[in-house]
Amino acid sequence: MLASHFQSGFLDVFATPSMIALMEKAALLCAQEHLEDGYTTVGSRVEISHIAPSPKGMVVKAVAELIDIQDRRLIFKVEAYDKFEKIGEGVHERFIVNKERFLQKTYQKAR
Repeated sequence: MLASHFQSGFLDVFATPSMIALMEKAALLCAQEHLEDGYTTVGSRVEISHIAPSPKGMVVKAVAELIDIQDRRLIFKVEAYDKFEKIGEGVHERFIVNKERFLQKTYQKAR
């Protein structure tokens, strides 16, 4: 989860890609519990600011709040925190999809 591992930086600090993934997971879990079997959400857009560093080994958490629904489009306010402060914030967009149809359409590209 470190910037040095992702090659998004040279320092052993919590990486921006890791923070974004944690925020996406928070939004995914927030939505998933309300969906019918056979459905999930896929990420489509992130607008994130990484506003404070976190050292190697510090626990980081993310929270997501659903702020808008437009048909299958879900908009979340997302934030990340370490032990001391907010380290990131932004907006994340996800779309509700039928798992089977989504995978069929995706794998048609390989044919």
